[in-house]
Amino acid sequence: MPVWDVFGKRTAGDDWTLVGGIKAPDAEMALILARETHFRHKEGVAYAVRHRGEKELHPGTDDPELIGGVTDRSYRRQEAYAGVGAKHKRISKLMAERGLVIDRPRPPVGRAAAERERKAKERAGA
Repeated sequence: MPVWDVFGKRTAGDDWTLVGGIKAPDAEMALILARETHFRHKEGVAYAVRHRGEKELHPGTDDPELIGGVTDRSYRRQEAYAGVGAKHKRISKLMAERGLVIDRPRPPVGRAAAERERKAKERAGA
């Protein structure tokens, strides 16, 4: 199966940059695979493929705003969770001011934790 080089542009003013390679039977399938494998998280504004060893570039025709899809999937990347700790502290303080505080430790999780808790209770009662 032919190998295609995948090129991308991070911004409209950038030059084409080699970002990877894929195997596909023709340019149309190569463009589909390039978009889905290299640009699914909005990594750029344009993409193109070139049959390895040739000079002709086949650019993708998708609208730059639609590359990577229209659904916000930022939760899949680490930067989506920036500030979660500060938000947790702020909410905990607010709930404490309202008198809603968890005053017991968290329950054990899993069988091993439950078994440790059971044994601790037996030792305390014995």
